[in-house]
Amino acid sequence: MQSFTTERRNNLSVHVLPTHQYANDYVQINLINAQQTIPSAIFVMIVRLLMNSCRRFPSNRLLQQQLWSLYGAELTCRFDYKGDTQIASITMRIPRITEDKLITGTQMEAIHSALQLLAGLLYDPAVDDYGMFDEMQVQDEMAWTEHHIAHDGTDWDKVVQSRCLEWMGYEGQNRQLALDELRHCVISHELCRHYQALIQIPIHVHVLGDIYPGRIMDLIWEQFECGNREVFKRCCSERESEPHPINTQYPGEDEVEGRQGNPAEQREAEAMMMELLDIQQCKINVTYSTDIRYGSALYPALFVFHTLFGATPASRLQVELRERSQLVYQVTSTLDDFRETLHITTGTSSVNVTAVLEGIDMEWKRICDGDVSERELYTAVQNVMHYVQVGFDLPHQVITNHMDQVLSESQMTTVQFLEEIAEVTPERVASVATELRKEVTWILYPESEYSA
Repeated sequence: MQSFTTERRNNLSVHVLPTHQYANDYVQINLINAQQTIPSAIFVMIVRLLMNSCRRFPSNRLLQQQLWSLYGAELTCRFDYKGDTQIASITMRIPRITEDKLITGTQMEAIHSALQLLAGLLYDPAVDDYGMFDEMQVQDEMAWTEHHIAHDGTDWDKVVQSRCLEWMGYEGQNRQLALDELRHCVISHELCRHYQALIQIPIHVHVLGDIYPGRIMDLIWEQFECGNREVFKRCCSERESEPHPINTQYPGEDEVEGRQGNPAEQREAEAMMMELLDIQQCKINVTYSTDIRYGSALYPALFVFHTLFGATPASRLQVELRERSQLVYQVTSTLDDFRETLHITTGTSSVNVTAVLEGIDMEWKRICDGDVSERELYTAVQNVMHYVQVGFDLPHQVITNHMDQVLSESQMTTVQFLEEIAEVTPERVASVATELRKEVTWILYPESEYSA
C-alpha cells in the first residue's frame, strides 16, 4: 500500500496520497489544539464560525451552490480527542467524474476549487475581516456550543470514563468552566485573539485520490501558504502592540506537569470510587494503565488482548457478562493509545454491581493465567485483521490512521501492524495482560437506590 508524501512549512504540513481505489477524492484539514492551547469550547465555536460565516459564502444556500458546482461535493466537520489533544477535522468529499461527463474544466480544477474554498474558510476572517465575526452568527454558534457541551454531559459512558482519567491526574473536562470561559470570551470580545491563535497551531492538510502529487502540492501551497503568510504578518504586528499577547505556543513540559499535577501523589492503586447521581442505571468504568503506545513492539499484542477482552461482540466480557450471565446491558473496551490506558465501560442494575466487577476481574485473570485457546486467539486475530482491512476501504480511516502515526511519531505502518498481529501468540497476550495495572474503578450510582 502506498504511503503519504509529506511536506512541512512553518505550522503547515501537507500530506498527499495518489490512489485509484476510491470513487471520490478527499481533502481534509486537521487543526491540532494540543493541551488546550485554545480552551476547548472556544476552539469548537471558532471552527464552527469558520464553517458557517465565510465572507465568500455569507449564506448556507450560496455555500451549497458552490458544493453542487463541484459535482455534489460534501463538506463536513467533526471534533475528536487524542489524549489531551483536541482535533477539528474539516473534510470535503469530491465525487470523481469521468472526463466525458465533466460539465466544465477537469477533475484537477474541481480539486483546485475545493482547496480555494477550504483555504478561504480558514483564512478569510484574518485577511479580510481582521479576525472579526458577525455578531448574530456568534450568538447562534454560542447557543449551539452550549447545547453541545450540555448534551455531552448526559452521555454517562463518557462522563464515568472522564472521572477516571481526571482521578489519574489527567486534566478533566470541567463543563461549567468551559461554558464560563466561552461566555467571558464573547462578552470581552476575545474571539479575534483566539482565532489568531487557532491559525497558528499545527495544521495538517491531507489530499487523497486520483491526483498528481506534484501538481497538488503546488496548488495547496499556492492556496494555503499565501493566506498563512498574511496571517503571520498581521498577528505579529498586532502582538507587538498588545501588552498581554495570547500564548500561541505549545505548553512546555513544566507547564503541563504543573497543570496536571503528580498523579502518583494523588492516588492509590486499584481505588474504588462511587458517586451518587440522579440517574436510572449504574454506570461503571474500570481503567487500566498499559504503558504501551501505538507503534511500540508490544502494541499488536495489546490490541489483540483488547479485542479478546471486551472490544467486539465475540469478546470475553460480551459473552460472559452479557450473553451467558445477562448481568449487563452492554459492555465495551476502549483503548486510549495516547494516554496509554484501557477502559472497560458498562451499565447494569445496582443489584448486579458486585457480580459485574467480579466477572471483569475473573476474565482478566483467566487471560493473565494463559487461559486463551488457539481457536479463541485465531478468532480475535481475524477480527483485528477484518477491522483494519475494512479501514483500507474507508478513506476517512486511512487519513485518521496516518494522523495517529504523525501525532504519536510512530514509524509503524498499517501493513507492518497487520504482519505483527498475525504473529501474536497466547503467551504474548498473557504477558501484556499481566503487565496491565488496574488504576481505578468508578461507579455512578442512582441516588434513589442508595442506602448507607
